[in-house]
Amino acid sequence: MKHKDILEGIDAKLEQKIRNVKIQTIWKTMKAWTDVSYTKRVEHLMKQFHLSYGRIEDIIYEEED
Repeated sequence: MKHKDILEGIDAKLEQKIRNVKIQTIWKTMKAWTDVSYTKRVEHLMKQFHLSYGRIEDIIYEEED
């Protein structure tokens, strides 16, 4: 592997971790400060991050494991 490939892999992983933290933060904020239903919160995150319903749920509950 070239150094460029390694760095691109690291960048992709970091971007994914940052995205997941954003999703978890938005989730916690919406849950604490709004009366938006579970489904609507997931749908909002799906639209914002272009992910599936199941993937959003995986990320939300990732921290609880």
